Amino acid sequence: LLLPPRCLVCRVRAPEPWCVACRAEVVELPAGCPRCAGPSDAAHGCWPTPAPVTATVARYRYEGPVAAAVVAAKVGGAHRAWGPLAAGLAPRLADVEVDLVTWVTTMPDRVRRRGTDHAAALAAGLGPVLGAPVRATLRAGRTDRHPEDLVPTLALGSARVAVVDDVLTTGATAWRAAAALRAAGAVAVTLVVLARAGGHALGPGARPHRPRPV
Repeated sequence: LLLPPRCLVCRVRAPEPWCVACRAEVVELPAGCPRCAGPSDAAHGCWPTPAPVTATVARYRYEGPVAAAVVAAKVGGAHRAWGPLAAGLAPRLADVEVDLVTWVTTMPDRVRRRGTDHAAALAAGLGPVLGAPVRATLRAGRTDRHPEDLVPTLALGSARVAVVDDVLTTGATAWRAAAALRAAGAVAVTLVVLARAGGHALGPGARPHRPRPV
């Protein structure tokens, strides 16, 4: 904590997450489809009709400095960067109205190995922005249905819920999280992520996008 903040990409001294030069390489997503945060053209890859996700908010494309920052914060020990990364989402959340903020819970063994639940750290920074309480509502664990399942831990009473994660890749994990929240009573689930990887269709069975290296 006593070390000066550094850019998560090039490691020069700079306010996290990026120095001026690396920030210039960050690709922001344009305003697009409100359901999936993808392109707004008619043929874009979106959530299928039965998806439990109501809307998706993302700011960045998952590549280059964004991918490097997420990896550094998630598995490289740069845990304090989640606060600045969460602050970067604030401009995209002005019109989002929810009653509760929660997150896609990480498996316990990964939390122990990494030293933090990254999505919980993101959610903690976004609660004040959204003006809603932040609560753990999902338990991660192995079940007969899936080796990394998400199970609701409390009734949500027809709440509008924002569920937070770092990156939207295939959408399979977000789908399980949103389905669990719907089963607990949520009437709407808005997925809030830092970045979306690619413009492919989302959901179980979707093909992942591999980001370009820095």
